[in-house]
Amino acid sequence: MKNHIIFFSGGKASFTVAHHVKERFPNDNILLYFTDTQWEDDDLYRFIYQAADRLELPMLTHATGLNPLELMFEKKLVFNSRIGDCSKLLKMKVAADFLKRGKKPLIEKWRNKERLKSDDFIQGATLYFGIGFDEMHREKAIRKNWRPFDVEMPLINEYVEHNEVLAKYNLRQPRLYDMHFTHNNCMGRCVKAGQAHFKNLKEQMPDEFKKLLKQEHHLKVCVDSYRYIKAIPDNEICESEREYLYQEIDDAYRDYFYGRMDKPKMYIPPAATASPENVKFTTYSFMKKSIKGIPKPYPLSRFDKELLEDEKQLDIFDFGGCGCFVEYEQDSIN
Repeated sequence: MKNHIIFFSGGKASFTVAHHVKERFPNDNILLYFTDTQWEDDDLYRFIYQAADRLELPMLTHATGLNPLELMFEKKLVFNSRIGDCSKLLKMKVAADFLKRGKKPLIEKWRNKERLKSDDFIQGATLYFGIGFDEMHREKAIRKNWRPFDVEMPLINEYVEHNEVLAKYNLRQPRLYDMHFTHNNCMGRCVKAGQAHFKNLKEQMPDEFKKLLKQEHHLKVCVDSYRYIKAIPDNEICESEREYLYQEIDDAYRDYFYGRMDKPKMYIPPAATASPENVKFTTYSFMKKSIKGIPKPYPLSRFDKELLEDEKQLDIFDFGGCGCFVEYEQDSIN
C-alpha cells in the first residue's frame, strides 16, 4: 500500500486530481491536505468539506493561526503584486515544516480521519498538485521545492473537464467561479492579483472591496509609522524611546487587525498619508522627513481612483494571483 497526498486548495483542479488519484489507486492510503490562510470565502469550506465527504477521503487542515492581513501587520509590510509572503509563510512553509520535518503548526483539524488507511501517511508519499497544461511554467519550481518527494501533476498530460467531474459527485462549484474569478483563493482578495481581478472584486463584492480599502489604509499608516521611526537618526532618539514608539504602534493597531475592535486606535500616522476623516493627528518632527530608497506599492486606493477616472486605461487581462507553492525559498521563510 502506497501513500498519496493531494494538495487540496479549494479549487476545481485539485478536486479533479483527487478524483483521479482515487480512481487509479482505490486501495492505497490517500490524504487530502489543505493549508488554510484563514482568509478564505465561507463557500470554500463548504466545497472542501463536501468534496472530502463525497470522495470518502480523509482531509487534514493545517494553519498557523494568522491570516494574510495579520501577517502583514506582524511583518510591518504591505504585500503587493511583487511581495506576497502570505503564500510562503501561511501555506508553503507550513506544508514543508510538516511533511519534511514533522513539525505541526498551531492549528490542526481532521475530517473523515477514520478513512485514513494508515497513520504513517508521509513516508514515501507521492505529492499531487492541480497544475494543468496552462500552468506548466510552475512545474519545474514545484518539483524542485518538494525533493525528495515524488511529485505528480496529472492534469498537465491529461485534459479533464472539471465540471463533468463535479457533476459525477453532484458537487456545486465554489461560488467565486460563478462570479468570474479565476481561482477560489482568499475570497478574491489575493494580494498578488492584478487590475482585472480587483475590478471584478469591486463589481461582484463591493462591500468587501470597500473593507479592503479601509484595511489597506490603516495598514499603510501603521507600516509607514514604523518606517519613519526607523529612519530617525540615532542622535535624535535613544533606543529605549524608539522601542517605546514601536510598542505604542503595536498596541494601537493590534486589536484592529486581529478583529477585536471595529476601528483602530490611531497613534502615529504619517502626515503625508493620513486620512482626515479617520485619523487623529499626532505629528512629530521626523514625520516631515522623506525616506529615500523605500519602494511604494501600487495601493488599492490609487487603483480605485484610476478605475473611476478612466477605466479604459486598465489592463482587462491582468488577473494575476499568488501562484502558491512556486517561489519557495527556504532562506526567505525561515
